[in-house]
Amino acid sequence: MPVRFFLTGVFVAATLLAAPNAEAAKKWRTKEDCTLIVNPANDGDSFHVRIGRRHYIIRLLWVDTPEAENTYPDRVAEQAKYFGISVQDTIKVGKEAAKFTRDFLSRQPFTVYTQFADARGASKRDRDYGIVKSGDTFLMEALVSNGLARIHGLQAMPPEGPSETIMRMRLKGLENDAKKNRRGGWGYSDAGLSRFELMNRATEVSKQDTTLSRSVAVYSPEDSSRLLGTLRPGTTVTILGSEGYGMARIRFTLPDGRTIEGLARTSDLGL
Repeated sequence: MPVRFFLTGVFVAATLLAAPNAEAAKKWRTKEDCTLIVNPANDGDSFHVRIGRRHYIIRLLWVDTPEAENTYPDRVAEQAKYFGISVQDTIKVGKEAAKFTRDFLSRQPFTVYTQFADARGASKRDRDYGIVKSGDTFLMEALVSNGLARIHGLQAMPPEGPSETIMRMRLKGLENDAKKNRRGGWGYSDAGLSRFELMNRATEVSKQDTTLSRSVAVYSPEDSSRLLGTLRPGTTVTILGSEGYGMARIRFTLPDGRTIEGLARTSDLGL
């Protein structure tokens, strides 16, 4: 059966001109064709960005990813409590979040929505709150969906996006799904599982052939945040084995004879 690929929607936004007065500075700006600047200080929710010819640090609105080191113990302890995991595992999740964001922002130029509101931070360079969108995906949604961020902090949306209420509902739904399927930080936690569930948690996926009973999203083996397409029910796939917690590598053949490998969530595969 063929893979049905999703086409990336084209997002059109008017360019806003900077105004000298303070009130105008509060307006949302839409900055397209932004690129990531590699910097050792980049992490899951704060990163250096090139917008035109200028260098900015953007701090994501809506979410907070765990710290990648224990420089701020109180903050790490708070993040660990949110996920119900140890400090050591929280730092692991922080490193996973930093890699995820780097991969997400390196695929293609992205759009930044910002009011240039001061987010402060340890850097001497100004840091501004913002929202990032690559293709048709908001970074904060991708992080929450993969269990790599908590819903936390300032919450605001530009006029071009969904309302704050809708975004809050979307993020909560994505978080509940990440908890259920134990992605990211939720995979390190045993909170909420019964004794029976703990005893029967799947740890390894053996090689096997299966016919899909439902649509299954397929992700790139090189970048698990990049959606390749969707396999229809009735497609026969070979499950090759585990690929990180909650994911499996699969192989399938297209009608033209090409053999493709990708990643799929074990829960979607019925494992």
